Amino acid sequence: MHFRTLAGLALLLGGTPLAQTAEPPLAPKRLSLTECIDLALARNFDVQIQHLSADMAAFSLTSSYGAYDPVLSFQARHDFVSQPADFDPKKPGFDSPYELGADTIGPELKGALPFGLSYDFLATSGLNSAQSDLRAASPGIGIRTTNNFDASATLALRQHLLKDFWIDAARELVLVRRTDLKMSHEALHFQIMKTVLAVELGFYDLQAARQEVTVREKAVELKRALLAETKRRIELGDLPPLEGEQAASQLQTAMAAVSAARELLFTRQNGLKGLLTDNFRAWAGTELEATGALVAVPEQIDQSQSFLDALRNRPDLIEARLAVEKSDVAVRFRFNQLLPSLDLIGSYGGLGIQPDSSAAISDALHARNPIYYYGAVVSMPLGSVSTRNDYKSSKAAREISKLQLKQAEDGVLLQVADLANRVKTRYEQVDSTHQARVFAEAALAAEQKKLQNGFTTGFTVLQFQEILTTAQNAELQALADYNKMQAQFAFAVGATLERRHIALDTGRPSKPNHPEVKPPPPAAQK
Repeated sequence: MHFRTLAGLALLLGGTPLAQTAEPPLAPKRLSLTECIDLALARNFDVQIQHLSADMAAFSLTSSYGAYDPVLSFQARHDFVSQPADFDPKKPGFDSPYELGADTIGPELKGALPFGLSYDFLATSGLNSAQSDLRAASPGIGIRTTNNFDASATLALRQHLLKDFWIDAARELVLVRRTDLKMSHEALHFQIMKTVLAVELGFYDLQAARQEVTVREKAVELKRALLAETKRRIELGDLPPLEGEQAASQLQTAMAAVSAARELLFTRQNGLKGLLTDNFRAWAGTELEATGALVAVPEQIDQSQSFLDALRNRPDLIEARLAVEKSDVAVRFRFNQLLPSLDLIGSYGGLGIQPDSSAAISDALHARNPIYYYGAVVSMPLGSVSTRNDYKSSKAAREISKLQLKQAEDGVLLQVADLANRVKTRYEQVDSTHQARVFAEAALAAEQKKLQNGFTTGFTVLQFQEILTTAQNAELQALADYNKMQAQFAFAVGATLERRHIALDTGRPSKPNHPEVKPPPPAAQK
């Protein structure tokens, strides 16, 4: 016990310096937008989950074809009957007692075809052994033992002509799951688009956040230099002490703004990391840098063509149209179930009974003793309450799908129109904020020169510095917003992947040709 106490104290004291040691600096990782998109396509959780959902839809479709798999069975059976003596009203006396044993063996193959035909092929071969007690009827004969072999081979067919002819439950399931597979591919396409859009927005936000930190740090440098100059002039008696307090206050405010900007930068980094990896722990100690500069590339938008592109290309609209097709399948099936059942039936085969098993089987297979039947079966329910109401319900569900499709199309067109206008106005804001920043820089330079010549105060210069910082941040935000609006507009018209040169092959993205970007190692290994 004493040893454990000393060991615990040693660990506690030994761990104290480690707790006080400063954390190592974050390892920088510079990534372009294209590299970020590549990582997201390979590692994003939502994309991986949607890939697996598409795979499940493919497996479900394949399994639905199992309804047409033939079923092969094999039966071996022994029957025994001990029949006591009995009387026959048509005959004098009693029927003799007997014991009959039958051994039967044979295969059966049955199944169905997609056009409403079911088949059943059955072949049997058996041995019948009998012992008849004839002592009561013929004392001189006693017990007679007899046996023979029998065999049969028949093929029975049943063809639906009305109900379950052009569609039945199995074919409905196949059509529904085939549509589900198409819908899952569109859902995967849409998820990839959403992920690429999220990466673009996060990348632009990260660029703006990092540049805002730079702007705030430069503002601190300007205010620190102004404070130093103000203190020097106060010592010379050119300025009152109040000027120094104002400059010091503005410096502290600027330093607080830098801290807030760095906090936002850290949040933006984590948000982008969450989109790029499925192992955040490996990225937790990494400082992520978005390479490239924010620029505004003008874009000409034809609203009419954008409407057509959106209606044609948006995966969510394609998925909604497939939902209407899926409801059409349900309506067709429910309508078919209203029809009466009219089936053609038929069977043909052969029977063999011989003292030798080979001869019996040969007679059955060659149909030397043919057995057959054919005919038709008609059946219809007298009420059909459930079936008729199921049909009405499926029609109502189809109308709901159509209305949801129209609602989704109108929503997309509204989104396209709104974003087209925003792209235009945000580009105008980029130009306006750029001019405002240029004018603010010129005004600050002029005011600083006036301060050197003693024609203005430090407080006025501080105001011009703040105006410049605000103008610089406004320009950065306008550039980021414009690029984000362009990305959102491309998403709205369904052109996100084309814009980033990403091709889909069997539901999976094909990445552009550039070096593979691997995630950084865990921070503990650095």
